[in-house]
Amino acid sequence: MPVLARTSRGNMIDTKSPTPIMTLKQAAAYLQISKAHLCNVINGKVPGVRPLRCCRVGRRILIKREWVEEWIESADLEAIR
Repeated sequence: MPVLARTSRGNMIDTKSPTPIMTLKQAAAYLQISKAHLCNVINGKVPGVRPLRCCRVGRRILIKREWVEEWIESADLEAIR
């Protein structure tokens, strides 16, 4: 079942569709966390959690799905240690 989110222009988009690049909102929905918490993770403000790689284009934050998956894998490896 698709999860829909409204864009800044009012359009509805599917946040679960497998796109290679996600907005902050899409990445937060993919990780099932709030946008505020994801911003804190990206900015390195969450103790014990490695910052998530991103690309800033003006005020927009873009995140490659590949970077999210690598970040999750590295968190799993650190949890095992």
